[in-house]
Amino acid sequence: MSENEIGPLVERWHRGWIAADGLTSGYRDGYLVVHVNRPHRQYEWIATDDTETGAMASVVAASREPNWLSVPTLSREKVVAEIEAAGLVVARPDETFLRRALPGHPCFDAPEGYSVEVTTGPVFGVKVLAEDGEQAASGLMAVVGEDAVAHRIETAEGHRRRGLGSVVMGTLARQALKAGARTGLLFSSTDGVHLYRRLGWERISDLVVARNDVQA
Repeated sequence: MSENEIGPLVERWHRGWIAADGLTSGYRDGYLVVHVNRPHRQYEWIATDDTETGAMASVVAASREPNWLSVPTLSREKVVAEIEAAGLVVARPDETFLRRALPGHPCFDAPEGYSVEVTTGPVFGVKVLAEDGEQAASGLMAVVGEDAVAHRIETAEGHRRRGLGSVVMGTLARQALKAGARTGLLFSSTDGVHLYRRLGWERISDLVVARNDVQA
């Protein structure tokens, strides 16, 4: 994987993310910007070329509203240094950009005592419910063309280490395949990357996430 190959994959990932969350995006001075519209994150700037990190970080640092910057990169330490030099706060320095061919993705039945609910559409939703109806795990996957972007994959604290994340991911992948998707893409937290690697997802690059120091 080269730096030149990462940018197009980032743009494909972003199209799935905004579909999953119902967001809008555009370009400012050639930079990809998503309107998140949350109190602590009005906009998220997404680097499709990490050589622009310093310039983008300066713009984000100078903005008057809470803005974030995400930089997929093969040069994490260099990117962190440029972000900090611009005056941003590195919020998550060690996330990961991943992908997987969806055909052959592992699928799992829910363990005893749990059931699975699926909502279909351009954005698929999966919930794993405990016997008492409590939501134990959940996730979304947006299909855009042949890409499927996983989003908000979560397992409740009291239900972890029972394979429920694998149930969610396998169910989402199966639904996405039915909808014509062939490639899965996702941005993963440090905690989540171990699950995805076990399921055969491969690292595209590191991911550095930063924010400016503007309070909502």
